[in-house]
Amino acid sequence: MIVAGTTQTGLRHAYSRSFLLLRSCDKRDQGLYTSFLPSSNQRAFCSTPLLLASKGRFLRRQRVLHNGGFLSYKEKGLPLAQKGEKIPVLCLHRKGDAQGAAQDEAAKQHALRPHLGNLPRRGVIGKSRYAVRLRKEIAQAARDMSRGPVLLFGEPGLEKDDFAALIFSGSPDSSKDFVRLDCSCLGRSAVELFGRTNKRGVLYWLGDGTLLLENVHHAHPDFLKNLVELVRSGNYLPAANTRLEDWAQPEDGLNAEPVQHSSARIILTAEGRVPALDQLVTIIKVPPLRVRPSDIPDLTAYFLKQYCLEHRSQPIVPTSDALRTLETSPFPGNIKELQAVLERAAGNVQDDETQLTADVLWDTTKQGHDPFRLDLLKAYPPLRTFLRSDIWPKEINFRFTAYAFAIGVCLLLFGPQDREHNVVLTVFWAYWWPVIFLMYPFLGRVWCAICPFMIYGELVQRWRLSRGAQLLKWPRETAEAWGPWFLFAMFAGILLWEDVWHLSTHAALSGGLLILITSGAVICSAIFERRLWCRYLCPIGGMNGLFAKMSMTEVRARQGVCSATCQTYHCYKGGPAEPPEGLKTSGCPLHSHPAQLVDNKDCTLCMDCLKACPHTSVQFNLRAPGVDLWTTHKPAVSEVALMFMLLGGVYLHRAPNLLSQFGFDPILIDSKPIHIAVAAGLLSLPGVISYCVDALNRLYHHTQRTLAPAPFLHLAYGYLPLVWSATLAHYLPLLLVEGGTLLPVTAATVGFRDSGLPIAVADPSVVGLLQGAVLAGGMGLSLALTRKLGKRHWSMLWPQCATIFAFSAELWALFIQDVF
Repeated sequence: MIVAGTTQTGLRHAYSRSFLLLRSCDKRDQGLYTSFLPSSNQRAFCSTPLLLASKGRFLRRQRVLHNGGFLSYKEKGLPLAQKGEKIPVLCLHRKGDAQGAAQDEAAKQHALRPHLGNLPRRGVIGKSRYAVRLRKEIAQAARDMSRGPVLLFGEPGLEKDDFAALIFSGSPDSSKDFVRLDCSCLGRSAVELFGRTNKRGVLYWLGDGTLLLENVHHAHPDFLKNLVELVRSGNYLPAANTRLEDWAQPEDGLNAEPVQHSSARIILTAEGRVPALDQLVTIIKVPPLRVRPSDIPDLTAYFLKQYCLEHRSQPIVPTSDALRTLETSPFPGNIKELQAVLERAAGNVQDDETQLTADVLWDTTKQGHDPFRLDLLKAYPPLRTFLRSDIWPKEINFRFTAYAFAIGVCLLLFGPQDREHNVVLTVFWAYWWPVIFLMYPFLGRVWCAICPFMIYGELVQRWRLSRGAQLLKWPRETAEAWGPWFLFAMFAGILLWEDVWHLSTHAALSGGLLILITSGAVICSAIFERRLWCRYLCPIGGMNGLFAKMSMTEVRARQGVCSATCQTYHCYKGGPAEPPEGLKTSGCPLHSHPAQLVDNKDCTLCMDCLKACPHTSVQFNLRAPGVDLWTTHKPAVSEVALMFMLLGGVYLHRAPNLLSQFGFDPILIDSKPIHIAVAAGLLSLPGVISYCVDALNRLYHHTQRTLAPAPFLHLAYGYLPLVWSATLAHYLPLLLVEGGTLLPVTAATVGFRDSGLPIAVADPSVVGLLQGAVLAGGMGLSLALTRKLGKRHWSMLWPQCATIFAFSAELWALFIQDVF
């Protein structure tokens, strides 16, 4: 291109209201190309009069302010351009200089490259009315030929910048530049955006492109004033506010206003409305994810598909239970949090799995510091060493429990058949049952870590795998839907069997019960991987998981460490040793990740996660007993039904006394059909009574149009401490009386009767006192837990509290009437 040097003739044409500016790149080029301007007919060169300058300066060194063709000068009181009037500017360079044009383009690219916006990653996903409305508003903003400013506002994590990119890409300006800046980082003067005297800002180089300003709600007040003017008129003040004398020499009669103009389209994003801009922009509200849960399945499918494409893995499909979990989650981080949760969950899925289950979906609520939790592994380092060793529980299981259990079952089947002469029968009924209930408040489901039933299941799994067998994946949805009801029915059968056929006094029948449960574990282990039986089908495991929620200890992991540091998830999936501390494991036997546990139901304290973790994220915490019940646990109908059936089982064990109270002859239940009918009625009676009381209470509040109490399914867990204490009180006489005869019974088992070995039997009054104390404690805890779960005043919870008191009073009468 051509550069016209500065001449007196060219300066005279500055008196025109409309002119063409010819800028020289170098002052020494003056006069070199004046021959290109005909001195006699300068208008023949261009229909617009000419203003000749050298590097933006007149001959008298007065500054020329320009920006994309706008000038705001006055000379001798005559305006060169009206305010807002656009005047074309032509930059000409030395003839034959190929670098001149490239220099401006390079300067533009250098200024804009750090701020160039990305193309939209995705559209508006979903079919809800919120998604449909948002798509419509974005399309209207994109088709706006007036290129009016737009404000997108909504909560964090909604990807408002992506929707802004959608507006840009759908507009006629999509071939132009698109830059983005964060208002929270621009500061007070926003030099990077507006420029200053000796530096051109982004707005200058952007021209008529599109500008995205994010986080406007964090903008400095001074910057916001300039931004409002920019949105209103396209004018803005540069960062440097110098005096007018620095812009124009008084003797030349030139007076320059430091105002610049931009023709860029402006798109803004914020977390809320900006009152100063409300009347100037088109407002689009981006709805949060929690108000459109029907869009979550579509978003889930999209994110999982993208993850599988990126990692070149087979498609992953969420189960219905996983979708329900996602749809009921609050997601304070909205779409970004959902994406992070799904990507982390997909990373937990094993390579040969195609389903994403709720077990790998971490709780979306952030874990905070709880002053009432103490990490016992840090407080007592020897405990950590023990739990990470092979002693717990591997050597205990395979060097002791496996052999002891086999010997015990043989003694039950082929030894003496009564409790007075069979030590295994005494240990099973007088020790195992009360001891396991004593462990629940302290160690939860720890029995499952050393359970003999699953030991033989693991042996069968090892044998099958050694022969090249491929174990099946868990049928998650079927197991979640029908597994709890299977174990409920099986436990009901065991209680009927125990009471009607006097299981506790016949060694062979007790041995048959142990073989039955072991057979279920072995069959499931031979077909499916890990411990499907323990998690879904075992009746003892179901009871353990229920009462483990009251435990004062827990195994958890720090979500921040797991999500930011861990990439292998060996604690969940299993894998080789991982330095610095990770040991080789086969993964959690119940398919649970310690960072996503919401209660103790699915944790057996086997500590495989502690052994596998290389980042010391796993914690063994001391906490407030039962804290999960009013914070994170998920109530289930099958679990509540099992709880009330266990309470009915306590009444069933005292059926003769109960019949006598109501005037019936205990001989009535000598008939097995009648006994079965009475047993079935007693097992269901506590649940029926509790539900009816709650229903009547709700009906009353409905008729009175007052606030109803919490849902029964949630409130019913208030009975849990009473069920635990009632069952423990039932087994206390066996522990304190028959348990003290262990030595002579052991001698009698091997043929030494009347051995004269010492016994330790508690006095009946002591037993009765302990039973009463346990019952009173359980009743008090149930009342307190009901209050905690209900979150209402006592006056609204009195029906359930009265029912708890009635159950406790009846149990007191059954247990204590023979003592006092």
